[in-house]
Amino acid sequence: MRLAWRRPRPAGEDGSYSLRRRLISTTLGSSIAVGLISTIIVLALAWKEVSDTFDDSLEEGARLVLALGEGTSVGGMPSRDREAAQPSLRLDYQIVSREGVVLRRGEDAPKRPFVDPGRKDDRFYDVRVDGERWRVYVRKHDALDFSVQIGQEWDDRSDLIVDMLASLAWPLVGLWLLLGVMNWWLIRRLLAPLENMARGMEEKSPSDLSPLAYDGRAREVQTVVTALNRLLGRLDQALEGERRFTADAAHELRTPLAALASRIQVMQRTLAADSPAAAHLQRLREDVARSTALVENLLHLARLDPESADALRTEAIDARALLEEVVRACAPVAVAREVSVTVACQVAMVTGNRDGLVTALRNLLHNAISYGRRGGRVEISATQAAAGVVLAVRDDGEGVSQADRERLTQRFFRILGNEVQGSGLGLSIVARVAELHRATLRFEEGLEGRGLGVLLHLP
Repeated sequence: MRLAWRRPRPAGEDGSYSLRRRLISTTLGSSIAVGLISTIIVLALAWKEVSDTFDDSLEEGARLVLALGEGTSVGGMPSRDREAAQPSLRLDYQIVSREGVVLRRGEDAPKRPFVDPGRKDDRFYDVRVDGERWRVYVRKHDALDFSVQIGQEWDDRSDLIVDMLASLAWPLVGLWLLLGVMNWWLIRRLLAPLENMARGMEEKSPSDLSPLAYDGRAREVQTVVTALNRLLGRLDQALEGERRFTADAAHELRTPLAALASRIQVMQRTLAADSPAAAHLQRLREDVARSTALVENLLHLARLDPESADALRTEAIDARALLEEVVRACAPVAVAREVSVTVACQVAMVTGNRDGLVTALRNLLHNAISYGRRGGRVEISATQAAAGVVLAVRDDGEGVSQADRERLTQRFFRILGNEVQGSGLGLSIVARVAELHRATLRFEEGLEGRGLGVLLHLP
């Protein structure tokens, strides 16, 4: 059964979130963070190893130049072509006198010394010459009183790390994309039992509180299913106890109410019609009639609650005969309130449970007559729809506000300020009959835009 419903708030408006999305974002985000940290660590270690390797190359080159410088005449010793040389050989040298004069140098080495020759230690220096940063190793020749300075631009080292990072970037991006797809697939697969369990819970109703089925092996999901099944069992027992109490209480009340009504009728026959006691007895008789109607409604609900849509017995019913039977049942009330009831039947047959449809339509017609306008009009109809038959009852009374329409099917709900006596169970019975028929119950405007119209759309 589908009732007029209130538009749900969009997901997330109440602070909720998707567990699947959060798991994917958390696992993927943490994986990316760990990957970035690992990459930084790898690059730091690679930088240290590369720097140590280049420093060893500088130191070895200084020894070589120092040995060549001992027997070489004044002039330049050409250095390797910088573009063609391997990174470990792209070195520039200077042979510097004690006075700071560059005696020999490589083709690409600066004309002035990398480092002040006054420094006596053989060590590495980080200097800036002519706007370029250099890594320089200085080695002195004590006997010939000169020093060898071997330099390498820092860009040569950083370019190697940049190239390494560039070669790692696309594989890392590909791995992260693959990880994201795998996480999405695995998390979707692992959360499928929870989604299936949620769908199973949505299909539950007070008439179907059977245990949820779960044949998976996840202990966490099995724990939730077990707890829910225990809750469903306790709820089923509570509802069964409530139905049994309602049925027993209503059944026990029927006999004394019937006896009371009979005694009132006997007393009315013995009294004069114009006596004061007769008027009191008439009011008492009406109260007993209302109590009897309430008991009958309670009994009817108690019989309908255990029913299920699958077990409901249906048959093909003559639509006009059905409507006319309901009109005859409510004729005394219509005459008392001077209400004109019309029948508009445009279909030949309707499929459903005859007793259930008679009960639902009788309640709808009785409500329209009782709560509509005295001397007004009520129409009961059966029309063909795109996917079934629509049974409708419309009146031209004062109508019901939109806020109250959403509560009309609640048990014992009555609109405030209405003087007509009732039990507040009639539309609850109609809603239950609609649910058993898998029908749609809808409220709209009545005749000529006035009053209330109740539509029962049978599939």
